[in-house]
Amino acid sequence: MQKIINTIACITFVLTLGSITTVYFGYKYITSPKGQEKIKKQIMDELKGNMPNLINKELPKFTQPALPTKPKTKLSI
Repeated sequence: MQKIINTIACITFVLTLGSITTVYFGYKYITSPKGQEKIKKQIMDELKGNMPNLINKELPKFTQPALPTKPKTKLSI
């Protein structure tokens, strides 16, 4: 019985150590400038493939107000 418990404890230790190591190196990769550039490039390539016509468009020359406004009228008294 003791051998089973010790085996389970060792397996748990190895799994926990592996999880902590994965999180540590994943964090270091994501926060490094090289890793960020790689992630940005991958996202931009995917966006360009999905929306080729939307990325290259410019802002419109004329835009309307965000909400319709009431016309300004003078009160006649």
